[in-house]
Amino acid sequence: MTFLSKAADGIVPGEIVRLDASRADEILDLESIVWSSRFPPELNRMNLESLDFSWAIGVQVPGAGGGRLAAFASAFSFDTPVPGGRVAVAGLTWVSVRPEFRRRGYLRALMARHFEDCREREVPVSMLFASKMAIYGRFGYGLGSVGARLRLPRGAALRELPGPAPEVELRFETASFEAHDGFVEAVDRQAGHGPAARPGWTGLVTPGLRQLLFVDEPPSDPRLERGRILMAWREGRPSGYALIRRDDGWEDGKPVGTATVRAFQAVDPASAHRMWRALLDLDLITTVVTPGLAPDDPLLQWLDEWRDARPLLIDGEHVRLVDLPAALEARRYAAPVDLRLAVRDRLLGHNQAVWRLEGGPDGAQATKASDFAADAADVVLDVRDLGSLYLGGRSAVSLADAGLLAERTPGAAASLARALRSDRDPGTAHIF
Repeated sequence: MTFLSKAADGIVPGEIVRLDASRADEILDLESIVWSSRFPPELNRMNLESLDFSWAIGVQVPGAGGGRLAAFASAFSFDTPVPGGRVAVAGLTWVSVRPEFRRRGYLRALMARHFEDCREREVPVSMLFASKMAIYGRFGYGLGSVGARLRLPRGAALRELPGPAPEVELRFETASFEAHDGFVEAVDRQAGHGPAARPGWTGLVTPGLRQLLFVDEPPSDPRLERGRILMAWREGRPSGYALIRRDDGWEDGKPVGTATVRAFQAVDPASAHRMWRALLDLDLITTVVTPGLAPDDPLLQWLDEWRDARPLLIDGEHVRLVDLPAALEARRYAAPVDLRLAVRDRLLGHNQAVWRLEGGPDGAQATKASDFAADAADVVLDVRDLGSLYLGGRSAVSLADAGLLAERTPGAAASLARALRSDRDPGTAHIF
């Protein structure tokens, strides 16, 4: 696929190309320029090797040696929980354009090719974590999940769980891929495929991704010890893990160390409670920093005092519906729904239409009722905002209150909100 871009010095041809690991050095050079990488080359290469190159694409421009790589993107293939079901997701990652080639349409070309790849592979949904939120809203991605990062003081009080305390065995070790990969994979399998799986959960789907979980970043920082893992067993089965790094800060002869929890996963409340109690009681530590937690995470229910935790609201996964009817039919609905949705989609014309959504807890159908016409619908919204509703963590009523959803039939926004609701807030333990 060749296209023309407008550059300061005239029209420049660009070509979308498939990439494989043979061009690793070019990709790493591009990434180091774009992201000002401070990590050593071996760590950057490990990151690259974790990618699924079947999704890898780039923009090549004319130059010495047959062409120069101006932009790059890849993705992971996820089987992701959604309310009442699962859906194939492309986890878009490593999106980058060299500084000298910005504002020439190369990002737009990459995104168009990515959406075409999704359709060819019958993947209805694309998701990403955004380096800058405003960029991806232009391409139809809506904020589908939010999180809270906490800074907890050592000894923060947690509510006790009612009833007899189940026996949970804990072990604290130096983390390594070789020793602990199987344990992490066993816990993740339960967390992502059991009845309590969160919508939007994305697992460590390749050994390369799991290996990266154990890498200390930055390994050269003299204040940081080697990464540690806290493991939990319940009834002899792996039931949780936390990967942490600690520093050994001191002030006026007193410890002011920080323990940063890089990843936390537990499959039952007893294991999670026992693990957080242990993490909040580490010697020489005054502050425990959590990863991003879903708004309904158990830790937020157990804390006696939220204010001491200084919660910081962060954005999570951004969701793009590439095949709108297939995406809507992959999930289930908390209440009966029969609504006509007029969806704007200026990039993917096959989505822009009035869609009749009929369904409930047992399944759903999304059929095209007509071409786009606001007066033929119950609600009118942009595909970006439908993406933000898709995982069930946001409300159609709140979008209406913000003026981002137009209600043509009284009560339609509330009906859509009830139908899309999820029992659990969406989110994932692993950023990709």
